[in-house]
Amino acid sequence: MKLILASAVILFGVVFFLFALFPSDISVSRVTRINARKDSVARKISDLRTWSKWNELVMARSPGNTGGMIGGQADSNRLRKGNFTVYLVKATADSIITQWRDSSGRSFLGKFILTVSDEQVVLEWNLEFHIRWYPWEKLASMFYEKQ
Repeated sequence: MKLILASAVILFGVVFFLFALFPSDISVSRVTRINARKDSVARKISDLRTWSKWNELVMARSPGNTGGMIGGQADSNRLRKGNFTVYLVKATADSIITQWRDSSGRSFLGKFILTVSDEQVVLEWNLEFHIRWYPWEKLASMFYEKQ
């Protein structure tokens, strides 16, 4: 019995140590080129009412989608989709910052960065997550890139 208990404690310690090596802050990025004017792209991204037309995460695929409608009214600064609410934090000509919050209160940042290259708009989308120390959360964070 002592051997089983000691083995379990050592195994827990090894797993805890290994997952402590995983970073607590991660960022997932996507980059695309768009044939449009920079100001029109920035306007589309900063108006959350239009997200259901172009953003795959909030497109009308699930019954939880409100298409940018909250309480029956369109809101350009907030979008509710399933368990998530997206808030517009800051919008400038070169970047749009959003905060994504789930029903449990956890949140992460979404940043859109706009630059012009070869007369095309280069749009970089970053999602920045802070992961707690729990081993199952750090393990799940390995798959954020694929989602």
